[in-house]
Amino acid sequence: MLYLDTSAFLKLYLKEHGSEAVQRWVAGQRHPLPVWEIQQMELINALRLKVFWKEISLDEAERQISLFKDRRRRGLYFQADIDRLELSETFERVSLQTVQNGGRTLDILHVACALVLGANHFLTFDAKQRLVARESGLEAPELPTGKATS
Repeated sequence: MLYLDTSAFLKLYLKEHGSEAVQRWVAGQRHPLPVWEIQQMELINALRLKVFWKEISLDEAERQISLFKDRRRRGLYFQADIDRLELSETFERVSLQTVQNGGRTLDILHVACALVLGANHFLTFDAKQRLVARESGLEAPELPTGKATS
């Protein structure tokens, strides 16, 4: 199973460096992508931040949000049923790495969710999050960005 963090998920909606790589990964999946509340919230806010930064129009952001909701309704994504206790315990286990790798809360939360869902591949454009994912046993490939990641 493939899990996309928000930096990768956003590239399904906006053409940016790395969008084609994410599209190829997603096209290779036989099953709908898992989506949970945090991803949805982050995607919607990321699109609205793009408006704030004057990278896209408000109309474009709202079109992309509607497209996301339509894709979810059509079954391209599935609402992941996550055991919150298991997620919390997995988060705590993954966060033990923080003293070595400086993992951030939301980065760890996405990795923990991917593990709970049984994902084996994790896509992110964030170098630190990629390290957390790899150290947690997920395959997290380098993705082309056109620039250095933090």
